[in-house]
Amino acid sequence: MKILITGGSGLLGSNLILELKNRNIEYVAPAHDVCDITKYEQLETVISQIRPNIIVHCAAIAKFADVETNPILALDTNIIGTTNITKICIKYNIRLIFISTSHVFDGKKGMYDINDQINPLTKYSKTKAAGEYIVSCYENSLSIRTEFCGIDFPFDTAYTDKWSSKEYVDNLTPTMVDAIISNQTGITHIAGERKSFYDFGLERNPNVKPGSIKEIQSVSKVPILVDTSLKCYNKFGL
Repeated sequence: MKILITGGSGLLGSNLILELKNRNIEYVAPAHDVCDITKYEQLETVISQIRPNIIVHCAAIAKFADVETNPILALDTNIIGTTNITKICIKYNIRLIFISTSHVFDGKKGMYDINDQINPLTKYSKTKAAGEYIVSCYENSLSIRTEFCGIDFPFDTAYTDKWSSKEYVDNLTPTMVDAIISNQTGITHIAGERKSFYDFGLERNPNVKPGSIKEIQSVSKVPILVDTSLKCYNKFGL
């Protein structure tokens, strides 16, 4: 088995690589300058030479601010790039794993099921929702909705009135690799338990202070998603 990872230098990609190393699974994570997902011919040349069994598509413009300020780059990367990956996977019969987000939901009710209607509100989440639809044109694909952060909680303050299934990436990757190497297709949710952002922060930063989304709702340039928690269908999220 050989797995190719796009976006291997990013937070999720680099942690997936660590897990693959731990399992002695062969992987390739080509650099952006030699494997630009927005350049179809270059991308196909690299993939046809490597001939992976699975492609894990992590590469994306994922920071909300970056998408808001440069939506053209986000469209090129998150939509055209995902289209290119999907076309090549179809052509070479490669299993495709697409990393999506819980933010394809509007955050109005939480505990979203895989069959709940998506309603992306931000430009970032709209590009990821588009990616899900693109990937769904290929039967041998799996979209993984998730939400994560690094191994440390990076903020001094966290909201007590905002909920999610966000999980620390080192906890998340073992179950994610299980799904990657499985035969599962369609859409799945791989995330943590529903909890407030504050309770999540306390797990790894005992000094985090409580805050409220009311402090930013009136000034935020993007919609504040109150509850993006997911119903999970894997041993980690149950």
